[in-house]
Amino acid sequence: MRTFQWTKLLHFTNILVITSILLGFALPTHAQLTQPHRYEKLQKGSDEYFVLISLKEEGLALFRELNKYKSGNKTWELILLDTALQEKNTVELEIKDRHRMVAYEHTPGHLYFLFRTGETTKNDFEIIDVDLKGFEAERHQFKPDLDFKLTHFNKAGTNFTLGGYVNNEPAVVLYALPENHIRVIPGFFQKDTELVDLRTNQNQTFNAVLIDRGTKENRKLVFRTYDETGKQLLEDIVPIDEQKTLQTGITSSLVREDLAIMGTWGERNSKQSIGFYFMTVNPFKEQEIKYIDYGQLEHYLDFMNPKRAARIKANSRDDLAAGRIPNFTSYVMPYNLIEYEDGFLILAEIYTPVSNASPYYSSPYYYNPYYSPYGWAPYSQGYYYPGMSRMYRPYSYGDNLRSTDQVKISETVVVAFGADGKVNWDYSLKLDEVKLPGIEQVADFCLHEGQVHLLYKKESELKTKTIVLTDNAAKEGTEKIRTSDVSDIIRSEKESEGGIRQWVGNSFFVWGYQTIRNSTKAEKVRDVFYVNKIVVK
Repeated sequence: MRTFQWTKLLHFTNILVITSILLGFALPTHAQLTQPHRYEKLQKGSDEYFVLISLKEEGLALFRELNKYKSGNKTWELILLDTALQEKNTVELEIKDRHRMVAYEHTPGHLYFLFRTGETTKNDFEIIDVDLKGFEAERHQFKPDLDFKLTHFNKAGTNFTLGGYVNNEPAVVLYALPENHIRVIPGFFQKDTELVDLRTNQNQTFNAVLIDRGTKENRKLVFRTYDETGKQLLEDIVPIDEQKTLQTGITSSLVREDLAIMGTWGERNSKQSIGFYFMTVNPFKEQEIKYIDYGQLEHYLDFMNPKRAARIKANSRDDLAAGRIPNFTSYVMPYNLIEYEDGFLILAEIYTPVSNASPYYSSPYYYNPYYSPYGWAPYSQGYYYPGMSRMYRPYSYGDNLRSTDQVKISETVVVAFGADGKVNWDYSLKLDEVKLPGIEQVADFCLHEGQVHLLYKKESELKTKTIVLTDNAAKEGTEKIRTSDVSDIIRSEKESEGGIRQWVGNSFFVWGYQTIRNSTKAEKVRDVFYVNKIVVK
């Protein structure tokens, strides 16, 4: 009898093992998230917040203004970290008291800070070149003889390009570093026109995109590429559909061989978006702008009630068949365009204004939608340009106009376009009651080994979603942000400071400001600024 029972038990165990193996093959293996490194620095109540700058494979830069002076100049602190979040160097920069940092740019081995004097727009610029080995290399001063409102700042080869507006008309200024000479690039002073993107390519040429905001017919999208000296290499002018308006635009940067522009579109005179558009750049062939509305996407509406989402998708199909423009709209801000082997990925977020403050910040005609992969820019003289400087914090130093709960961010969406402009797939991550004082990127993503990883920070937790591209299987999770000591207890975290960004490959960095209690230490309570490295596998 015992032998028979033992045989049955073995048989049952074998069935369980075989079933587990089969299930293991049938179910996708989702990512493991690790936090291998943490950087922590004590933060006093009077300390300024850090600007975080991704240096990609070269590490991370932390930059802030200090509450001290030297020889009548304000001191700024630059801390350079490696990819294991270990301090490599600390550099102190002496900056004139009336100078304000308005932008930065990173190139291999160097970090450039752009400062501007005073409170007016017709004043001096200063570029400070910091060698990432840990010392200040050079300083360059120049003054455009223009009432110039800055929106974009890039380095192309040995020169710098500055985009902006003069008397509400777009302008691009080239600062030739070797000759210490500035000149205005011709062809930009056009009424009712917006400069939506100015971006350096991998080969050190640069792209500029203009969108006609006029009320007349025959509006155009204008794409131009220049060499580093400002010589025009190509121009592609494409008509915009009479009933539509292009709201935002981000260009690719020749990581692939083909150039493309992507962004959001809507009906004329509307600030809300109806969908995404895609255009391949080819000046030797007549081009068309491809429009897709949000109802055609599979997962864009996942933040909604399923019944309402199904109704919007059905209406979209009916409108498409009848040749009508769909009536579903939403506020959308695209933040990043990534090129990969199968085409292009665009990251955008859906938000809703929840206060009386304007959801967009003033630009001459509409809103300036440029948002670099590295962050955004402070406002100056009442203008806010998402992308002028590449900062990981939403307000300039000394900004006392900050309101609370200005926008609610509902969802992050990633859309994959093929080189032909067709949508290959889209995925989204619903955000849990994220409210911010301004339009600012909340989540980020990476595509790694056939899986899309979406992450965002909610107080002291990481919210994650992993999607397996082969079968669309998705899994969401939550993980605590790891502290430096197992005895640490997080008492609080500043909600409006900090965030998460993709760093290198399958790694991210998350940062913020915490109050931590640890009863095993002499200083039982400490306030800290922290950065954690996140790796998904």
